[in-house]
Amino acid sequence: MKNCKLCRYSELCNTLPGICILLQYLAVALLIGMLGYLFITQEFPH
Repeated sequence: MKNCKLCRYSELCNTLPGICILLQYLAVALLIGMLGYLFITQEFPH
């Protein structure tokens, strides 16, 4: 929780501590999804 900078300044993280971990997983999933989408569109052009 100390590594998440959002939790220090956001009041939302004080009420919902789990949202910090959720945001980290969401960011990783979004990054993988974008890389996968770019890879698929480049491999199979429309």
